[in-house]
Amino acid sequence: MKNYILMAVVAVLALEAGAVLSRRSSGYKSGSDVRRLGEGGASEVKAKGAAEKQVRAKAKEIAVEKLELPKDATCGGLQIDLEGRIESLCGFEIGKIAKLPTHPKLDKDGNIVMTGKLAKPFRKCTQYELAYSKNNHALYSIRVFSPAQKKMDDEAVWAEVKEMAAAVKAKFGEKILSWGETNVKVFPYKMCKANLKLNTFQSFEVRADKANIDKTNRLKGTADARPEQGWAFSITLVDRGIHDFVPKQPQPEAKAPEGVDAL
Repeated sequence: MKNYILMAVVAVLALEAGAVLSRRSSGYKSGSDVRRLGEGGASEVKAKGAAEKQVRAKAKEIAVEKLELPKDATCGGLQIDLEGRIESLCGFEIGKIAKLPTHPKLDKDGNIVMTGKLAKPFRKCTQYELAYSKNNHALYSIRVFSPAQKKMDDEAVWAEVKEMAAAVKAKFGEKILSWGETNVKVFPYKMCKANLKLNTFQSFEVRADKANIDKTNRLKGTADARPEQGWAFSITLVDRGIHDFVPKQPQPEAKAPEGVDAL
């Protein structure tokens, strides 16, 4: 009986891990929740004008190049620990204001997403995905990642994740207190999640996920059309404090009523 219960628990955990994978690994190539404004047929074309107008109107309200949180900034009713936060990753600075392309891409929540190739790769990571908050257009999420790698067994993958985490720890020192590790064979991912100082409202993780290997150069008509899978590596820094922060709009100066000088 105990064996049946254990098998059921393992099955549930595997399904849960699969759900996590479907949410996380979709971004290794253009994420399914990221769309260019105007894509998707007539309804999307109709929505494009309003969405783009809203994004550009918000951009006109922003007069700074980088969002700096004030000393009394809070998130969820708690004061943010500004000293414990990690400020940058792979040359990208948290809080930098987005420079909008001609046709911005948005995720399902309306945040601006930009992708590209890293100027200086970190280990196997050669690409980046940046997310800018819909609330203030400031950079709140930095993810650098690799394409899926061929011919790496579980031991080699876990060793790479650990080495990546060690390099991150060497870079950020005491800001990373420790690592929580997940290395379960039935899971399609392996992860080192950083334990950061309280109230930084940041999350930081190094992980490997099972993902389809890009076969765009495969010859047409190949007999085996099934997707081949490998391990894709990534490092992700997310700053909830930056994402949620809404800068106060300056109040217009009150005009004196006419004739006040005659009093």
